[in-house]
Amino acid sequence: MPQYSDKTLRIMAACSSLVFRCRWHARLLEPSETLRQQGTTRCHPQRAGVVPGGLTPASVSPEVPERFGSGCRLLNELDRLRVYVASGLLLALAMLAPLSLQAQPDSKDRADRVRAAIGSLRFVAYTPTDLSIVSGRVHAASRERIRKDLTLLRKDFQGLITYSCADGLEEVPDIANALGYRAVILGIWDPLSKREIDNVKRLVNAYPQLILGVSVGNETLLAKRQQWPVLRSSIQHLRAALPGVAITTSEPFYYYLNDDPPGFLAVQDFLLPGVHPLFQPWFDRATTAQAVDFVVRVAGLLSAKTDKPVLIKETGLPSGPPGSRFTPAAQAEFWVSLLQRLPPAPGLGFAYFEAFDHDWKEENARHEFGSHPEEGYWGLYTADGKPKEAVKELRKRWHREIAAPRKAGGSAS
Repeated sequence: MPQYSDKTLRIMAACSSLVFRCRWHARLLEPSETLRQQGTTRCHPQRAGVVPGGLTPASVSPEVPERFGSGCRLLNELDRLRVYVASGLLLALAMLAPLSLQAQPDSKDRADRVRAAIGSLRFVAYTPTDLSIVSGRVHAASRERIRKDLTLLRKDFQGLITYSCADGLEEVPDIANALGYRAVILGIWDPLSKREIDNVKRLVNAYPQLILGVSVGNETLLAKRQQWPVLRSSIQHLRAALPGVAITTSEPFYYYLNDDPPGFLAVQDFLLPGVHPLFQPWFDRATTAQAVDFVVRVAGLLSAKTDKPVLIKETGLPSGPPGSRFTPAAQAEFWVSLLQRLPPAPGLGFAYFEAFDHDWKEENARHEFGSHPEEGYWGLYTADGKPKEAVKELRKRWHREIAAPRKAGGSAS
């Protein structure tokens, strides 16, 4: 069934009501079957309960005075005219359904937009370099630092994924738009935060071409910050409020493969999972090649599980801390190999996790997941914006990606 816009539905409801009322009055004002058989045009208004001239049904005889009959004939013709006009308007609105659908995209429209972006843009997961959360105290990001960060990242990426829409991150779309980014997936950290939700609504309406999707929560179920009914309700609320943008959440890959909790996949327009080899029980014995192979196989399973687009939001290897098995060289090997094994394609790809190092993340993660000193070293760039070995090696491959469309006459923006 076509999905009409709210405005169209209200107009159609009013027309339907008019058609019903006109047909009802026309039927009540029609000559009775007996009078019709006698060749008269006199009305039979008793069925209405109220008759012309204020007469009660009991006072009306079959021989209605001619003045009532002529009045009924006039009402009959006017009401029939209203029926024709209202019916025609209803038919026209039904024929214009495709226009309504353009204003109210369905789930396929939303998914197709994400699918195309996955195949053509490089995404990076972004947290501003001056944002920090230490012992529960938030130091908000500044607009000036966000602009500096995004200016640096724009050399290598066209798409951004954020984790929150507060504490300065609500400034990202405006700056990204000015710098020429082509897509932003906005994050909401707290599914119950009115401030974040209101910011997302405002920004989606302000930048409808830039904002590709909204991710409600990040590892919310894994960290047990909220229960599934709360998260699901927030997703559904945003979809109703923002029908033109794709809505999802982000959890580890096994939530998707198990479709657990029930209905987990169905409520999302696209998949934004985390696939971290590092957190698997076999990782300590694995090579970097085996870690990459794991991500590639999980990506294939996710793609086979659903026809919805899949963009792996988090994967990778950290580059430290110093003295551990995590090195800049191993990080570079991982990303170069993953790009070779899983080149971007419409509907299946990965984002680069993450843009910058954040040393405060080690303490922040400890409270939920235990000690992971590597949490401060996931970035492809250092905290002060220096590209690591992974970026330098990836740029060689990215340059080849850009050169190919240029030779074919395509765009390389």
